[in-house]
Amino acid sequence: MPEALRTLIVDDEPLAVERLQILCARIPGLTLVGTAADGAGALRLIESLKPDLLLLDIQMPGMDGMAVAQALASRPERPALIFVTAFDQFAVAAFDVAAVDYLLKPVETERLERAVARIRDRIGEAAPIAPPSPWTREFWVPHRSGIVRIAAGDIDLVEAERDYMRLHVGPRS
Repeated sequence: MPEALRTLIVDDEPLAVERLQILCARIPGLTLVGTAADGAGALRLIESLKPDLLLLDIQMPGMDGMAVAQALASRPERPALIFVTAFDQFAVAAFDVAAVDYLLKPVETERLERAVARIRDRIGEAAPIAPPSPWTREFWVPHRSGIVRIAAGDIDLVEAERDYMRLHVGPRS
C-alpha cells in the first residue's frame, strides 16, 4: 500500500476545491498532488501524476465526472474514485463505474475519513503477498565471534543505526 494516497481533486467550483484541499490537509496519509477544473484536464493530470485517489465532481463543463470515470474504467491501473457532488441522483450510476464512495457537498471531515479508510482497506485486501525470495531466507552477519548465519524467520526486530542495521534475534542482537 502506498505510504500516502496521492490525491487529485477534480471540481469546477473554486470554493469546493478549496474546501476539499482543507479537508485533505486534515486527514493523515493524504497527499494532494493537483487539481483540475474539468474532465479533460483531469484525464491529462491522471496520466502524468498517477494519483491513487480521485475526488471527482459529477457536473462540470465539457467532460463531466461520469465521463471521466467511464474513460478510466478500461484502464488496469486507475485511481480509486470518490464522487463529491451536490446531486444525489447520480449515486447508483457512480457505483456502476466502481466508485468507492459517493459524498454529498458540503463534505464533512469525518465522512471523507471513512471513505479514505474504505480505500485503504481495499488496497490492503488487494495487495498480493509475494513469495519469499530465496535471497532473503538467511543472512550472513558479522558478529564478535565471526560471521554468523541467521535465518530470516528468526529475526524479531530490525533497527536502523545510522549506516548500519541491528538485527534482534532471540536473546542476542
